[in-house]
Amino acid sequence: MKFSLALFSALFLACITSAQDADRPHVVVLLVDDLGVMDTNLTDDAFYETPNIQRLAERGMNFVNGYCAHPRCVPSRYAIQTGRFPFRDSMNSVSAEKALKKHQTIGEAFFENGYATFFTGKWHLGKSEESWPHHRGYEVNIGGCHAGSPGSYFFPYHIARKTGKEGKYGPLYNLAEGEKDEHLTDRITRETEDWIRGQVTTEDGKPFFAFLSHYAVHTPIEGKPEEVAHYAEKTKALESVQQAYINAGSASKARRDDPHYASMIQTMDESIGAVLDLLDELKIADKTIIALTSDHGGLSNRGLTSNRDVATSNLPYRAGKGHLYEGGLRVPFVIAYPPMVEAGNESATVALGTDLFPTLLDLAGLPLMTDSHADGISLVPSLTGTENPQKRKRPQIWHSPLPRPTQTGDAAASAIRVKDRKLVKNYFPVSFELFDLASDPYEQINLAADQPDEVAELQRRLEENLVRQEAMPPRKDWKDKTVAAPLKAE
Repeated sequence: MKFSLALFSALFLACITSAQDADRPHVVVLLVDDLGVMDTNLTDDAFYETPNIQRLAERGMNFVNGYCAHPRCVPSRYAIQTGRFPFRDSMNSVSAEKALKKHQTIGEAFFENGYATFFTGKWHLGKSEESWPHHRGYEVNIGGCHAGSPGSYFFPYHIARKTGKEGKYGPLYNLAEGEKDEHLTDRITRETEDWIRGQVTTEDGKPFFAFLSHYAVHTPIEGKPEEVAHYAEKTKALESVQQAYINAGSASKARRDDPHYASMIQTMDESIGAVLDLLDELKIADKTIIALTSDHGGLSNRGLTSNRDVATSNLPYRAGKGHLYEGGLRVPFVIAYPPMVEAGNESATVALGTDLFPTLLDLAGLPLMTDSHADGISLVPSLTGTENPQKRKRPQIWHSPLPRPTQTGDAAASAIRVKDRKLVKNYFPVSFELFDLASDPYEQINLAADQPDEVAELQRRLEENLVRQEAMPPRKDWKDKTVAAPLKAE
């Protein structure tokens, strides 16, 4: 009898769990690399063509104050995966491996809650395989490794198309095989579609968590020939700009006009359309949470002594990748989930990459893990229209201790945003910039000299946070050992 009761209890609990799983939504995260806030039609830009990103926004909510947690790939991706500010864990723009070992990823959180998990594309969070997605909560990993970029977007992906030489990262994980000249963005999209289709057609009733992390639109800037020709014609119609670059501490690209980069954006956008079409075909669109964002602002700047090509312009926002100005920090940020999010809405709430972890748990009806996603806040109140966007209690803090002045033209700096006021602290030499983003979103007017009391208060809050979390002291250059004075609260 005891055995029978135990068996009955186990079967009963299994049935309850299966029913709960069947009621849980699926989740798809779409992360694009280096996609600036001005690189989509969400900002009415006429050069790039992103109808599917627009289509996704029309299904859900567009956060017009979407931000990354750091203006470079590694720290930003760490923040998305862990829900933690990078500076909290003394990490930097070079490696996240040591910090990642100590903290839970969003993939692990969903796997532990009974989800089937999948990752494809760019990971870039550690050299050792133990730190790659298939060891960090994702049951399937295609392409996720230490690579920060492919050698080429056309197979073989590890061979640079211009030189014929192997790139510095070697073959991408599980992507060593392929057809000649197939496009990487198309390939990982098909892998995602095949996996999702397989999950939906199985009978185990598990919800899925799929993370499609594009290598695009990171360099190398390589477009499909037929698309490049289309954008080359559009380029001819642009009004002439006398200066190709605006020089203000770094050389900043003056307009969006690169046909190859535009083609890469179009291919990425078509990938998003393919995922949306698949969810419609499988009749699970209304049961799937979709989140789209980028890891930081577009590659728009270079050092004054550099001749490197840059991809795009973030104007009228200031600067781009690597910088703590709005062009480096603002990103597209869209979440759709029909049962809870009214279609076609916009929100002024400040949404950070750290917020994805708790927001997706919350939307899925799973318990928050505040000890894990320590710097993330659920955006569900904003998504459901129950929150005043001015009542966010957390200051937004960015810390960039390892600048690349000759590459992207940025300098060591920290920044804090409280409501609409933003303070930037520069370290070599120490100086302050204060902006009112409500009246000056493009950061043209430095109010620091006229408002010393506000500078002092924001500086105090910024430095208290950095000191408390033992943030890395800034260096003059990421390869230079010249270190600023130790961080300390005044």
